[in-house]
Amino acid sequence: MKRNLNRWITIGTLSIMGAGGMGLMTGTAQAKKSTIWKYGTIAGAAATAYGLVKGKGTVATVGAAATAGSYYMYKHTKKNEDQRRQDWYRRRYGRNWRHHYRPGR
Repeated sequence: MKRNLNRWITIGTLSIMGAGGMGLMTGTAQAKKSTIWKYGTIAGAAATAYGLVKGKGTVATVGAAATAGSYYMYKHTKKNEDQRRQDWYRRRYGRNWRHHYRPGR
């Protein structure tokens, strides 16, 4: 009974992580600093999944911590890159910068 419960918990966790990972993978390919943290997040999630499937609690815990830290750094770096892009448009176009600014690029 306990083994079956652990499998369901593992399957649920992996499905949630997979859905979150697919959200990270959308968009165009980028050669930016934030991409390194994105790959670190995916690698940490894979380590967490391995630890959950194999029943290795230490590996799962370290993988979860790495995933959380990498995801935080990814969002932080991405925000800084977007801010720098916005600042460039402000300097380049002055008061009319919003007319030329395209956040998706």
